[in-house]
Amino acid sequence: MLVACLDTSTLTLSCALCDIAVGRARLVADRTERAPARPGPQGPTGGHGGRLPGVLQDLLLSVDRVLPDIEGYAVGLGPGSFTGLRIGLATWKGLAYANRRPIAGCSSLAAMALAATADADDGATLVPLLDAKKSEVYAGFYRAAAGTVRAIAPEAALSPRALAERVAALRASGERPVAFGEGIVALGDAAGEVTALATAILTPPAAAIGHLTAQALDGGGYDAARLFALEPHYIRPSEAELKHPHGHGPGGVP
Repeated sequence: MLVACLDTSTLTLSCALCDIAVGRARLVADRTERAPARPGPQGPTGGHGGRLPGVLQDLLLSVDRVLPDIEGYAVGLGPGSFTGLRIGLATWKGLAYANRRPIAGCSSLAAMALAATADADDGATLVPLLDAKKSEVYAGFYRAAAGTVRAIAPEAALSPRALAERVAALRASGERPVAFGEGIVALGDAAGEVTALATAILTPPAAAIGHLTAQALDGGGYDAARLFALEPHYIRPSEAELKHPHGHGPGGVP
């Protein structure tokens, strides 16, 4: 089963083709691109919206396949950039809908944790971090188990101080937390209070998205209700929700 995998939770766009069989994913081809923080003179083509679905087409060409060959779609649901998540999920849901293919999603932080397991000691608690802006980081808390990862605590948007305290509490309870990801830079002075994992994993890789969704997709068919129900995992409210908690427009309260 050829599956197109995607993560757009950060400025890094990761896309991969994976072959799924017996609930396991094998990487066929992948591509990673870093988008500029703001569109350049060429307009919006510098962001994820301008690169999708072109990146997927390029990957298919590289392995002599075409769009109808894709039998399923897998996507990272965040947390991360609200705009990036909306673009990625809308693109993949549109392709899945148009081609009547199954689609599944998973945590982007869990994908980071899975990708970093090879670099961590057995039994370590993996703490993937992404910059959430507004002086916060998105943090996950995972442990490797039977070829996948299991959450030992809910993902959260935390201040650097709160993250350091959470890590200290884990350590006091006998856990061995190791942090990694591009969010470490956002910790500032608090970075010295966490143990950093030596790994090249900075953002969610699409291949790990494929691994985490393999069982959900394997042998499954198109399910419209499941497709329409798939939503980003933002963790914290959007700017619009903060500014207009009771809605905006007819019936809304400013």
